[in-house]
Amino acid sequence: MKNILILVAHPNLKDSKANKALMAAASKIQNVSVKDLYAEPFTTDNYYSDFKCADIVVFQFPFYWGSAPSQLKKWIDEIFMAFCDNPGVAGKSLLIATTTGSEYEAYRAGGRDRFTIDELLRPYEFTALYAGMNYLTPFVVYSTAAENAADYIRKGAEDYETLLRLLAG
Repeated sequence: MKNILILVAHPNLKDSKANKALMAAASKIQNVSVKDLYAEPFTTDNYYSDFKCADIVVFQFPFYWGSAPSQLKKWIDEIFMAFCDNPGVAGKSLLIATTTGSEYEAYRAGGRDRFTIDELLRPYEFTALYAGMNYLTPFVVYSTAAENAADYIRKGAEDYETLLRLLAG
């Protein structure tokens, strides 16, 4: 069974419905470790052991302003880049798991947001490739601000659990 490390970057996790639902789904799976980048001490030592043991690393965050919250960028710059010098990073897989208030149709060429999620997440793919990691197809829960958001969030959490179980083997 593969070890999965989920790094959650949400500046207001206690009020999040979608990211809390994804975390709850992930917590049901053996060999999954979750760290909150806004709650954990921000030192290389605090992440090294979990990162070293992980076969799959997940960056989980709410998608807004075309990217992730700033703490994830800070983690990549200060913590992840220190790990990149370690040959143990190469060969791990990186999964982006994100939630967005907008509907799927908004993230299309010609849609309201003009770009696809894949295009907007390209910097994370570059990060993975630079580090010698395998970049997995992003997991996205759309419509978390819709009138029927609870349905999208519930289905998203179920799909996330299924995906993580599949990845864990």
